[in-house]
Amino acid sequence: MTVDHYADRYWNDLPAVLRYMQRRATGDPATWWMDHFKATYATPPRRRGLVIGCGNGWVERDLFDRGVCEHFDAFDFSADYLVQAEAAKGDRSISYRQSDFRSFRPEGAYDLIVNVAALHHAQHLWRHVARLADALTSDGVFVHWEYVGPRRNQYPRSQIRAMERVRDELPERFRTPHALKPSRRAAVLGDPTEAVHSDEIVDALEAFFEIEMRRDVGGGIAYQLLWNFTEPFEDEDDAEAQDALQAILRADEAQTGTSAVPPMFTYIVARPRTAATWRGRWRRFVHEPVRESLPARLEDRYPGEAVLELAERAAGRIRARTRP
Repeated sequence: MTVDHYADRYWNDLPAVLRYMQRRATGDPATWWMDHFKATYATPPRRRGLVIGCGNGWVERDLFDRGVCEHFDAFDFSADYLVQAEAAKGDRSISYRQSDFRSFRPEGAYDLIVNVAALHHAQHLWRHVARLADALTSDGVFVHWEYVGPRRNQYPRSQIRAMERVRDELPERFRTPHALKPSRRAAVLGDPTEAVHSDEIVDALEAFFEIEMRRDVGGGIAYQLLWNFTEPFEDEDDAEAQDALQAILRADEAQTGTSAVPPMFTYIVARPRTAATWRGRWRRFVHEPVRESLPARLEDRYPGEAVLELAERAAGRIRARTRP
């Protein structure tokens, strides 16, 4: 099944949301994280960069045009995306190759590695992060603009309740119509790598890198309320719509990162450790190889997911039988 990761509408498609995220990430609602990164970590430009899971190539094109790096290598598993990236790169110094996270091997050393919403697709997360750490020069940096929320977008009940409270206080036309907790089964069938180990990304980074800067940019309330539901808020001259959107964003800022609502998106800059932590080595060489040998036998599901799916099906059958 082919998945188009650019087909959905996301919260950051709304200008007010983008200003909110930029303020949290850079301190200035008018400054995009790429410009902040350029000023802070890439002046003068970096020499050789790598973009992981590049998709259609927009990330490396934007970074190159900003003068962040003199040359980029980039890879993606999708041949269709790479065709789009090659067609759009023009005369920019960008080289592409096809690879997935499991088989990718860096070629040479980089003084910049970039992850924009790609690492949450890495099934062999710890091994991949370790390889990237080995490929980074001693003065290199690894920058992330990434989803680090619950895996498979399976939000805890406390978070769902928080989203429901905010939604139910809005005028009816601004109340999210879709289920606030995505179907686990649909997620696995649609893309088995989607947010597969997203909740481990920061831990994996800390095992192989020193995190120099981390700025969480919210999303615990607003992201799911606005997912594929941006149209009611798009008219910036609609005062009621903009008031409703600001109410969502105020709740998002107040609640994301609390014990009830986990952080969802983050902007991180990290530098390689001189040596990986013992926990990182254990996760890479022992835990992860065992864990990743199991989904192939369970139709891309991990044992815990298979059990939960069976329980959910059984509960659904019971509800159907007892429904008047």
